[in-house]
Amino acid sequence: MNKSAWSVMVGLTIVVSRGTAQQYQGSRAADGPFAVKVLGIPLNEGSSLQRERILLNIPSCPVQIVGSTLTFDYKERGFQYKVRTTLQAQQPITAVEIRHILYDVFGDHMNNLSNTEAKDLNTGEHVIDGIWNTLRENDLSEHLTTVSYVARVRLADGKVWTFQLEPLLATLRALNLEQKIEVEDRPARR
Repeated sequence: MNKSAWSVMVGLTIVVSRGTAQQYQGSRAADGPFAVKVLGIPLNEGSSLQRERILLNIPSCPVQIVGSTLTFDYKERGFQYKVRTTLQAQQPITAVEIRHILYDVFGDHMNNLSNTEAKDLNTGEHVIDGIWNTLRENDLSEHLTTVSYVARVRLADGKVWTFQLEPLLATLRALNLEQKIEVEDRPARR
């Protein structure tokens, strides 16, 4: 794929075991250069690659992700991922869990970041920030793609919306990304 064509809509309709159709809609965009300096230390010098972010939404979800940016920082003797996610609540909610799947330059799974915000949010646009320490410093130099999606939403009436695994895996497959999802990324059984 031509890396300069960053604005691509990805849409899949997948029939899941209950016989209902789930459709992930996605947007793909540049999320900064792959060659960066952190604390004056150059990483991936000479690379023309661009980091990318992919936002996945299912229209039936009461929360839609409308933007996300990932940056790196160094604090307290360690590197950190910082993610700012902008979301649109379609109705009042009391909690939301956003997940970010990190992939390396070859599309292989690296890590998952989960951000749960448990507070009342009215209908409209909201920003959620998350910070995670990296387990390996090499992660910064290998990370190329971030896929973000809504995992769970608690509505004001107490009902919980939860993502379905199979449509997510099919979308990752269509994007040529490894479909490895760790146990904690599986939806809770009810």
